[in-house]
Amino acid sequence: HRVTLTLPPPTRHSPPMPDDLWLTDTYTWSLQQADLLRRLRAGERPKDLDWDNIIEEIESVGRSHKDQVESLVVQSALHLMKIHAWPDSTALRKWRADARDFLIQAQRIYRPSMARDLDLAGAYRYALRRIPYDRFTTAPQPVPTNGTIPLAAVADEDFSIDDLAAALFPPR
Repeated sequence: HRVTLTLPPPTRHSPPMPDDLWLTDTYTWSLQQADLLRRLRAGERPKDLDWDNIIEEIESVGRSHKDQVESLVVQSALHLMKIHAWPDSTALRKWRADARDFLIQAQRIYRPSMARDLDLAGAYRYALRRIPYDRFTTAPQPVPTNGTIPLAAVADEDFSIDDLAAALFPPR
């Protein structure tokens, strides 16, 4: 799913940009930088390109997608952990549906180029830290502290929520 911005037509002379525009008005900065990049592509030599921040922004787009995959996997694992910890809860169906939805979203966003940078072991540890023990009056079943989320959970669209539960909580 791509978002297309309609930008103003390129101008011969863009107004000078304050040095802190990237920090104070990212929207205007991005429109101006896009205009300058188009001018560069057309053969002009604009001198106001903010290369350092352009590079940082491009890198941050990729990082944000990777972070989104990790966040969704954390949510999925957390819901499965609640199911495991409180198997008699009346919320099981909702937790399972939510876990499945989070996993499907992560699978949709995941790209193979993310594989080496995803911290799925860290995602598991973070999910563990987020278990809301204080919200329940009943004692939880123990949740394994040394689990890991397999890469296949996000890389394989056929990897189901049942597959993830089996990977996180193998039979003893």
